[in-house]
Formats: sequence, C-alpha cells, structure tokens
Amino acid sequence: MKKDKTAEIFIFEDSFFFTTTTQIRRVEEDRIVLKATRLLKRFAVLGKRVHMKYATFALPVKVIGKSEEEVIVTLPSLNPEKPVGDRRSARVQPSHVHPVKLFLSVGGEEEREYEVEDISEGGFSVVVDDPSEIDRFLGREVKVHIDFPVEVEEVMGSARLVNVQELEDGRIKLGFELLVEDADSVKVRFYVYARIKEILRQR
Repeated sequence: MKKDKTAEIFIFEDSFFFTTTTQIRRVEEDRIVLKATRLLKRFAVLGKRVHMKYATFALPVKVIGKSEEEVIVTLPSLNPEKPVGDRRSARVQPSHVHPVKLFLSVGGEEEREYEVEDISEGGFSVVVDDPSEIDRFLGREVKVHIDFPVEVEEVMGSARLVNVQELEDGRIKLGFELLVEDADSVKVRFYVYARIKEILRQR
C-alpha cells in the first residue's frame, strides 16, 4: 500500500470495536473508494456510519457500496449548522500553493504573521523557534486575524493558548483554541471541508 494514500477505518458497535488500515484507491466527487480487506468486507455494513482517519483528520463516513474488491463510503455533507466531524478531529494542513495567512497580537501590539501548521474549526497550531513566545501568549487573550485563500473571507476573533509541544528539531508547536462568532466559524468550516476534499484527491 502506498503510505501517502493509507487510511484507518474504525467501526464502533454497542459492545464491539473494529479497526483496520486500507488503501484509498480513488475519490469520485463525494465518494471515497477503499480497497476491501477481508474483515472490512465483513464488518462494513451498507448504510452504516464508520469513521475514517487520513492525514491529519478523522471523519464520519457512510458505507454505500461493497464488493469483493472495494468498499465505497461517502464524505459527510457540508452543513453550515454542523461541524465536519468532530470540531477538533477535522484538522487540516493548509496548502503551500494557496497558504492561509494568520496574524496574532497581544495587548494592543501590532499584528505579527505566523505560518499555520494546521487548522480546524476549533483551533489552530503554529510552530515557533523562540521559547519566549510561550510566555507572550500564555494566560492572555490573543487577538487573531485569519485570511483564507481564494473564495473564503477573512476571520477575526480571539484565541487562547491551550497546548505546547516541543518538537524533535527543538522548535515549539503552539496550539490555540479559536474563539470566533458563529458566522466566522462557518467560514472556517467551509475552508476545512474544501481542504479535506483537496487533500483526499491529491496523488
């Protein structure tokens, strides 16, 4: 199996849990065609919801087709009233071709631009070199300004530093909870959904 097209499938029953790793063969509009494994054919029931993890996101998908060779699932439909999967599990890395521009400021200071490591409806992460950035944000209200590429408008709101991770190369990953109005939350949701589909279609 190609590593870059490998997905994990999780199936939950009342008293039973099944998981497997399989290959994404192709994406057709809102349908994902998976390679059928022996047990996936057995436990993937037509019409039932399962969970698929790929790259940096996990999604609830529905089984709509099954054969000896393939299992077909559908992406969740985009509903402005409802998150795409779990607010935190649907986390995507922005495109390098069409990057997300993110600006942070604290205490009325001038905005500084940061490179977005990943983003979800519930939050985002940035990677920094200087440990003093932790003290700059920790326990303080952070103003955030996000400029999404192409059709999605800008988002303004606030954020809160909620986790710090020291990476192997010595840099520091800062994870923020995103606090925005409902209308801006929908804008983030549309971006995440569009990016999920783009990532799934990449070769």
